[in-house]
Amino acid sequence: MSQKQIRWLLGELPTLLNEGVINGAAADRLRQHYESAAGKGRNWALTVFGILGGTLVGLGIILLLAHNWTDMSRAMRTALAFSPLVASLLLAGGILRSGNDSPACREGIGIFWMLSIGAAIALVAQTYHIPGDAGRFAMTWMLLSLPVVYLLNATGPALAYLAGMTFWAIDAQEGGGHAILFWPLAALVLPHTAAAARGNPYASRPAVLFWGISAALCVATGVTLEKVLPGLWIIIYASLFAGLYLAGEFWFGAAPSFWQKPFQTVGSFGAVVLALLLTYEWPWEEIGWHYWRHGAPYHGLAAALDYALAAALPVAAIVLLASSVRRGKAGAIFLGAMPILAVMGYALAARTGQEGGAIALFNAFVLAIGIERLVHGFRARLIGTVNAGLLIVFALILLRFFDADLDFVFRGVVFVLLGIAFLAVNLVLARRKGAAP
Repeated sequence: MSQKQIRWLLGELPTLLNEGVINGAAADRLRQHYESAAGKGRNWALTVFGILGGTLVGLGIILLLAHNWTDMSRAMRTALAFSPLVASLLLAGGILRSGNDSPACREGIGIFWMLSIGAAIALVAQTYHIPGDAGRFAMTWMLLSLPVVYLLNATGPALAYLAGMTFWAIDAQEGGGHAILFWPLAALVLPHTAAAARGNPYASRPAVLFWGISAALCVATGVTLEKVLPGLWIIIYASLFAGLYLAGEFWFGAAPSFWQKPFQTVGSFGAVVLALLLTYEWPWEEIGWHYWRHGAPYHGLAAALDYALAAALPVAAIVLLASSVRRGKAGAIFLGAMPILAVMGYALAARTGQEGGAIALFNAFVLAIGIERLVHGFRARLIGTVNAGLLIVFALILLRFFDADLDFVFRGVVFVLLGIAFLAVNLVLARRKGAAP
């Protein structure tokens, strides 16, 4: 519930009490519950400002140290390089010793501590001419910063750790190395995530962590693939997006708002975008065993991760899909079936060397998703769901129009008709919703 709705409800309590709708005890319980929720919202705002404050202080100190840096002696440079780190340690020690449980303080000091670690590493390396590269620096920085997450129980440093490890994976893969270590290293923040979600998985902290994990998964999956077998990414990403969506529905299906549904949102959005991309020819060209790649920069042994993901992710998605169907969530069939369709399309294109069958399959799939969302939105009188279905259908139509060799007048007429249809559907649904008892 939003802060505006909470304030409205608290304002209505005296009227409800006077009219006998609720008794005094119920009014007190409601007031305590929603005042606590409002307080949490304010605390989250303070936490955000704490993170911003810690970031600005850390960056400001780094800039101050950079001033006249070259004119200082090595001893002075070393002392100044470690001074922010010492200050952050003292502040963190004071927080831990006092038992202060303020999220704003913990998050702000945690970010400042992480920046101090990075600054100390960089400045000492620059002072003593220690060789290294960006990837090695990121790895060292993140591993030394990981204890900050657990000592201060801070979410901001956990997200920064995921971002830093993702950067390391990108750098390692681009340099011709292997990024497979990303997975065990990224998993080191999972205990913190589990602890944050314990009790209330829909609170702000776990929601932010789940958004960060979803983003890291989407980026790191593509980065860590060796791509020895052309096109295997289609099956892996189709299964990843379907799995995220189904996992979100399974474990967090009761989330009250969009913000608290990161897995469902990322999974469904990613699945639709990927399905639209698969309506083109280029993803299906020259895929399969006949085009197996070898030699630099492809590493055959490292491709074992590709094969493992291509085998495990579809199985996991299908298991989640079967569970959703058993629980009566028939709508999950559409997005949940994407790994099966991806395997079918891949096998068809790799076997025949023709893209037409796979393209037709995913054109029909995108159209089915859009119609299902549209019908579901009409039945449930959900304008947002109806608009999502319309956007999916219209996106498919627009992409095909840009593909075709049609004149501007014809395209313009079709666009006008689509816009009228969009407005008409929303108007009809708004009237039906307003007329509902």
